[in-house]
Amino acid sequence: MNSLVSIVIPNYNRESLIRETLDSVLAQSYSNWECLIVDDGSTDNSVEVIQEYTKKDSRFKFIQRPSNHLKGANACRNIGMQKAKGDYIIFFDSDDLMMQHHVESKLKFMLDGNLDYAVFKSKNFGQPDDVDEELDYSYYKTYEFNADNYLLNNLRFFTNDLIVKSDVAKKCEFYFKYKADIENVLMTQLVLLSNKNGFKDENVTLKRYHDANITQSLEGNKKKGLKHLFFYYYNVLDYIYDLNASTKAKQFILNQLLYNYRNLDFNLEVSFFEFLWKIIKFNRPSLLLGIITHRLKK
Repeated sequence: MNSLVSIVIPNYNRESLIRETLDSVLAQSYSNWECLIVDDGSTDNSVEVIQEYTKKDSRFKFIQRPSNHLKGANACRNIGMQKAKGDYIIFFDSDDLMMQHHVESKLKFMLDGNLDYAVFKSKNFGQPDDVDEELDYSYYKTYEFNADNYLLNNLRFFTNDLIVKSDVAKKCEFYFKYKADIENVLMTQLVLLSNKNGFKDENVTLKRYHDANITQSLEGNKKKGLKHLFFYYYNVLDYIYDLNASTKAKQFILNQLLYNYRNLDFNLEVSFFEFLWKIIKFNRPSLLLGIITHRLKK
């Protein structure tokens, strides 16, 4: 087992945390990796911390997001993914920790099953009661790991849970338009592109619990949550048609898009007419009528 694994980590102002994250990468039982840290224009000293690691170990690579490139964690993930030289790619966050067997376990599972991508488990750490929390992955025992069950929200996974064949990952992209960092769009592309996947009931990631955690603050903020859902369903429309999702999945996505649109009480960056045109293309008169009616009531 000697495949090169690329670890892609976006960073923004993680001076106080990223050292611990990079130490967990250094401690991996599998040694043939490269770690690409893509900085999103940090204003603290995290770049200096990262450069300490690039100087002492050539497997660490520092990349600065170009100033003319859109900002955001997903934009940085896309940059890192395109520059990755590995046979496999693992996406990771700058505030979380890899267990020592993280890379080795993921790679072995991929090779043994000849998979295009795989999902492992994460658990939370650093909570106020100092008790690590096992996250719920029980739905993998109930539902088959396929595109329909992912699109119908029967299954879910975190970015850190993934390992993907590099050539498969590079056919996809993380969504970063309209300032909405939505990882699910890449995951949707993966499940539609290939069913050569697998789930491993093994914890390999420690997800840090803290107030600045993007996912937790998103879940706790209704406005951001609605925006997140709207843009996920809005953007994924292109993929479910281009990549031939089932009729059931298409119907569900369209219904969810309309439901979330009706619940929005604020303006979106996306043009209403751009939104309308996308729906017109799908030839859904009832959905179109619902959107126009809601717009007229605003």
